[in-house]
Amino acid sequence: MLIKTVALFMTITAAFACEMDCRRGVSQNFAAYYMPVVQSTVDNLESQLSSSIQRISVPSTITKQVSDEEILGGVQSVIYQNIKNFVGDDTLRSKLAQGFYQVIFNEALPYKGDCNNPKRLTRKMPPAGESWTMEECEKMDYRCGNPPSICHFLDDVKQRCIGRMRRQLGEYASYENGTLVRSLVRDTRKSVYSTLARSDQSTADKSVDVYVTKLVSSIISTLDKWVANDVAQICETPEQEEACNNWDNEIKKEILKWP
Repeated sequence: MLIKTVALFMTITAAFACEMDCRRGVSQNFAAYYMPVVQSTVDNLESQLSSSIQRISVPSTITKQVSDEEILGGVQSVIYQNIKNFVGDDTLRSKLAQGFYQVIFNEALPYKGDCNNPKRLTRKMPPAGESWTMEECEKMDYRCGNPPSICHFLDDVKQRCIGRMRRQLGEYASYENGTLVRSLVRDTRKSVYSTLARSDQSTADKSVDVYVTKLVSSIISTLDKWVANDVAQICETPEQEEACNNWDNEIKKEILKWP
């Protein structure tokens, strides 16, 4: 009998918390609002990469047969396409949402647990089709598992999401296992050698390998600087501050729609 009572209590308590659909929905809400900031940060990377490859001199052994404009144009196309694919891939937004889910609901000090002790609200949940209110958001002044609590501590949740964005973008640009750096390096090599092959230019000359190595090193160095500067300052620069903070009321309403 005791076991049944405990099980029933846990079921009732869980029903009044932000359950799986709610957690996923909240995480996706934050991902949608932060994607323009990610886009802006990655746009900066594209311009930085484009500038970096221009500083690498194309050897005369290559330009005897192929213009440096053709070589650099090919690499520039690689940069553009890789950045476009990276930001345009629905997987990026999905992974961003997954990361937010972890920092909000699973990692240190998660938004889980009983929201009735101490009691702050007069109802367990809104009627079907209705939202929680802003007043309930204000009243729910301790961390627990319902949407008003997430709403109340929005600043804390946003800081967690910003930290997660920085970590994830840094991982994508990491030479050890970053998907972005791997694709850029692979496609840059392929572009140079393919351009030379189309012009019947030998790719066996040592200067070709040296040039490609310099290009790759420049790309990796630029990515490292981007992570250390742009990524580390996401939402802190003047141009991004508004983009990160002008939607607080809107996302509170989205959060409070969840039962």
